[in-house]
Amino acid sequence: MTDIVTASVKGIVRNPAAASMAVSTEAQLPLSEHGAVQAQDVHGKWFEANYRGKLFSFNVTAVSIPVVASGLVSVCTLHNPPSSGLVGEIVSVTLGQVIAATVVDTVGWYSSSVALTAAGTFTTIAQARSSTVQSSPANGIKPYSAYTHSGTPVREDIIASFGATTNTTASVIEKQYDGRLLLPAGIAMSVAMSTAAGTTSGLDIQVVWAEWPA
Repeated sequence: MTDIVTASVKGIVRNPAAASMAVSTEAQLPLSEHGAVQAQDVHGKWFEANYRGKLFSFNVTAVSIPVVASGLVSVCTLHNPPSSGLVGEIVSVTLGQVIAATVVDTVGWYSSSVALTAAGTFTTIAQARSSTVQSSPANGIKPYSAYTHSGTPVREDIIASFGATTNTTASVIEKQYDGRLLLPAGIAMSVAMSTAAGTTSGLDIQVVWAEWPA
């Protein structure tokens, strides 16, 4: 019986980063008395995506994050090309204060529609990093350190906020998304301020994302 169960489970093992498929009903998994699947962690949550070469990051150093406006010129953009065949899963965003002074503001993700994304200006493409140290990234979603939106992008998510004009304790802010923010094909999404541009050369930004078949 053990061999049959093992064979059944092994028969449906697939690379999760290389296929999009319907939910399988074939697996035989151990359940608790109350019906919860019993499993034991071997690796961290993002190990599999990272090991398969599908986890990436991009960062910019000492920038002034611009305020959202028509024709926003972003310093941190992710663009999922229309023909990528991918959906991007935002894993985390980290903000690091380089200098103490800040503005009273909200930092967020702002996106443009497919049509407006295509009408924008892709100025400076940046280099993504593989989350496997010193590996060559094979990312389909492209980061930009300069991209000009056509029209005014709309806010999709609040990353963080600053509540003092002068913050004497420099800090790191990180938001984890856990599947709550996806970047479809054809869309450009940028980090911007809600009210006023961030202090000159005041912040570092790092974005981590995973790529999955659409």
